[in-house]
Amino acid sequence: MFFSFSEETDLEIDRVLIASPEAVWRCWSDPALFKQWFSPKPAVVDEVRLDLQPGGEFFTRMRSPKGKVVESTGCFLALSPGRLIAYTDTLGPGFHPRGKGFLTTVIMMSADPVGTRYIARALHATPEQKKKHEDMGFQDGWGRVITQLGELARQIDR
Repeated sequence: MFFSFSEETDLEIDRVLIASPEAVWRCWSDPALFKQWFSPKPAVVDEVRLDLQPGGEFFTRMRSPKGKVVESTGCFLALSPGRLIAYTDTLGPGFHPRGKGFLTTVIMMSADPVGTRYIARALHATPEQKKKHEDMGFQDGWGRVITQLGELARQIDR
C-alpha cells in the first residue's frame, strides 16, 4: 500500500525504535497498553476504544493535569499487524462522514536491524491546518509520544 507525502500539507516523524514490530503493534492494539503511551505525559488517556478493522471505531479521551479534556472520534482506514495503521477523524465508525475533521494519520512500521522503523505521518487537508498542527507542537508532542511508545514496546520485548 502506498501513501504519498505532500510537503505542503503533511507532517512526518521517522524514527527507529529499539523494539520489535510485534511489540509496537501490541502497544497499539491492546487498550491497556495504548493508554500508557498515547498522550504526552503528564497528560493521560483515560478512555480508548479501538475496533481494529477498516471502518472500526478509533476513540480517545485525554486529560491534562489541569483538567482539560480532549476527545477524538474517528475510524480506522487500513490495518496490517506490525506494518500499518491508518485512521482519520474525518470519518466516524462505519466510514460515516462527520462533517468535520482535522487529520488523517498513517503509521508505517518495518523491521530494522535494531528494532522497528516507525514513520508517523499527519495528513492535513490544507497548508493552514498543517501550520496549525505545527504551532500546536506537533514535533514535540508526537515526538514525546513516540518515545514513550518505544520505551513501552522495549519493555514488552524483554
